[in-house]
Amino acid sequence: MLLAFQFASAQTGISSPYSRFGIGQLQSKSVNSRLHGMGGIANAISTNRFVNPSNPASYSAFDSLSFLFDAGLNASRVVYKTTTQTEIGSNATLNYFSLGFPVTKRWHSAIGILPYSQVGYNVVIPYENAETGDYNKAFAGEGGLNQVFIGNSFYLNKNFSIGANITYVFGRYSSTALVYFPDSSLYANTMAAVRTLANDFIFDYGLMYKKDLGNNYMLTLGAIYSQKINLDVKRDYLVKSVFGGVDGNIEYVLDTVVYTPSAKGSLVIPPSAGIGAVIEKKDSWLIGFDANWQNWKNFTAFGVNDSLIDSWNIALGGEYTPNFTSISGYWKRVTYRSGFRYEQTYLKLNGQPINEFGISFGLGLPLPRTLTTIDLSVEFGKTGTTAHNLIQENFINFTMGVSLYERWFVKRKYD
Repeated sequence: MLLAFQFASAQTGISSPYSRFGIGQLQSKSVNSRLHGMGGIANAISTNRFVNPSNPASYSAFDSLSFLFDAGLNASRVVYKTTTQTEIGSNATLNYFSLGFPVTKRWHSAIGILPYSQVGYNVVIPYENAETGDYNKAFAGEGGLNQVFIGNSFYLNKNFSIGANITYVFGRYSSTALVYFPDSSLYANTMAAVRTLANDFIFDYGLMYKKDLGNNYMLTLGAIYSQKINLDVKRDYLVKSVFGGVDGNIEYVLDTVVYTPSAKGSLVIPPSAGIGAVIEKKDSWLIGFDANWQNWKNFTAFGVNDSLIDSWNIALGGEYTPNFTSISGYWKRVTYRSGFRYEQTYLKLNGQPINEFGISFGLGLPLPRTLTTIDLSVEFGKTGTTAHNLIQENFINFTMGVSLYERWFVKRKYD
């Protein structure tokens, strides 16, 4: 756990110009490779095979004699396009880590660590000026926020379960803006640097309803809600004039223009809500739908609104296992997954909403004589557009996860 904390707090897992705005590129809690392979549907997924922190009420499905462990890695390749340029970037990170276990027959718990938001970009914009000569504006940022959650769920009766996650959000992200003159060494450059540190608790809640339809068919309905939070943050702000400091070169500080260390404030994280529905046949197939919404218009940082818009997304996905108990053919016991998602992000730039969509596919590879699986998924998608002087990102996301299922709580009858 300590190694996971250290690794997660140090990594930057993206390279996206759009992560410059708000609190960076938000990360869904449905990062598990199984969910990723089904378009990210999670609000009504309830299973004893892995931990689903998107809806804490789902923990009630854990086997009362089992212990679950999930971990996953993510890698991505992105092609960035404008009307005149194309670049390629790639990243790889530890994506999630979680544990699930029973406390009593009706009370089940989970803990884990996930990304919350990520910041990573490096953009240079050229300008022309007849009086001062050509100059460039360079924007760069890195870091992000992570979340450690402790969740609990309770069975109210055989149909209803409720749950809640207490999540500690922590981390830091920094950004710099540099104005420099590429054709002259006589002008001093101006650099503004901001570093933000955050650490506070957020709370989200879940509800699930299950209806047995007979003949191993099950209908599950889910709902989630996350309350508005004032996230405590500290910010260091520095503006200085320098020579150098371009393309990794040594900078020579001439003067400090503004320096405000450890200014305390808050990020107002608005409430969010989501619903989902799943119909499934036990150990055979599953199909589900999700819809989520968050009121980002009311987001503020240090009392200042960031001109964000409300975000929403929909997702549809499913999985199929030809023969879960087959002993004659391994590929009959493999689970095949596919899904689709569409999202309006909280960004609207140059009058254009920044939308994202993705199509995903996945495999669940069972290990012999166990309920442990190796899960693989791939997603193809697009963010943004080249219209209105914006950037389009065409991405491929790979996720590999392991879900360990062990029986830890069986009492011995014989020595």
